[in-house]
Amino acid sequence: MENKYYVPNITEFHVEFEWKDENEQWHRSVPTEITIEGFNEQTYGLRVKYLDREDIESFDFNTEDNGECYNKIKAFDIYGLYSWEWDKGVKNQYKIILNGDTLFLGSIKNKSELKVLLKQLKISE
Repeated sequence: MENKYYVPNITEFHVEFEWKDENEQWHRSVPTEITIEGFNEQTYGLRVKYLDREDIESFDFNTEDNGECYNKIKAFDIYGLYSWEWDKGVKNQYKIILNGDTLFLGSIKNKSELKVLLKQLKISE
């Protein structure tokens, strides 16, 4: 089974960032104390779940084909979110479209990144 978690880079943390500590407890905040391992700016004891179906559906996207394509209807607009592999070996690549036009093509590692992106694209509040 593929690993569902990764160690976040210190630059990823922001208000309401979701992360899990070494005691398997979930948090939604910026940690006040982070131990940095060496000079590679990796956090110690923290991990973040990669974006998955449950996370995407929590933003009111629906799927009918086991997670290959998600859609969201807002007023008269239809948004689509697709898993899109254009760069082999890079995890969590997605394409977001609006009525057939591409709005975003890139990597979305976790739920927190998706939340920020959806807000920037004015898809969610």
